[in-house]
Amino acid sequence: MATEPVGAGDVRDIMRGPPSGYFIVVPDPQEDGADELASFGGELLTAWKLLLALFFLGALLAGLISYLMTPKFRAQALVVPVTQQTSSPTGSALRELGGLAALAGVDIGITGGRKEEYLATLNSPGFAREFIETRNLLPILYADRWDPQAKRWRPGEKIPTMDQAVKRFTKDLVSIADDRRTNVVTITVDWYSPLLAAQWANGVIELVNERLRSDAIRTADSSLDYLNKELAKTNVVEIRQAIYRVIEQQVNNAMLANVQREYAFHFVDRAVPPEVRFSPKRPLMAAVGAAVGLFVGVLVVYVRRVRARRREAAVTHRA
Repeated sequence: MATEPVGAGDVRDIMRGPPSGYFIVVPDPQEDGADELASFGGELLTAWKLLLALFFLGALLAGLISYLMTPKFRAQALVVPVTQQTSSPTGSALRELGGLAALAGVDIGITGGRKEEYLATLNSPGFAREFIETRNLLPILYADRWDPQAKRWRPGEKIPTMDQAVKRFTKDLVSIADDRRTNVVTITVDWYSPLLAAQWANGVIELVNERLRSDAIRTADSSLDYLNKELAKTNVVEIRQAIYRVIEQQVNNAMLANVQREYAFHFVDRAVPPEVRFSPKRPLMAAVGAAVGLFVGVLVVYVRRVRARRREAAVTHRA
């Protein structure tokens, strides 16, 4: 006999009856996560002694390391670029001569601002090399490899190259910041000796001034030689008058370069040996060490919790 399908009425009758069979209760994921977090927080409170011990141990170790580190000092010098102004009559004469002035190495601009050139020279690796060579800084930068009594590199130590010294000097020791709003350039030197840090900060500016001043004198002398030769070749009154005005300008430039010691940068505030160390910052290192110690403690509690859960699961599975 064929069985008839269960109708809607029969389904309602079955649903009204008592429940039968097996049921699986699925917990709410949010409630489960909250319970896990609360449970883990309880375990952290239980292990407060461990957390406190690691907190103070981290701070103590970081403080000890900071005391063992050699302190560094920061010296700063403030300067402003020197701008040379060219008078209007001379600028007019330079424009009249055009290519002749360019061949003579004379700038035909009126404002004469050369700040970018000065900063480029100050930041160049070639200038850093010149400063290191002038002051013989290799034995100072690598004092751990230098034997001051024998005045030579220690046997077995790798002799540093000039390229390595330049890289260290420009990356780790000296930094140059240009404030375009105030036009102030800050030269910062970090070193283990406060006296040397101040001397180097001032010495960098003094050397770049001397270098650019010498370049200006050589350029003016070369220009004067060239212009005097061109003057002897022409009898045109207008050209001779223009050349005379350019010669006058070059003579003024040479006189200015010979007299003005602060040729490219003028000191606003010279660097002085700092009295307070710049690094290491011991309170900050102690705080970071304490935070790391606390994090390690939380991690230890979490690992112990995971291992305990795995052991419980293994026992339940065997049972």
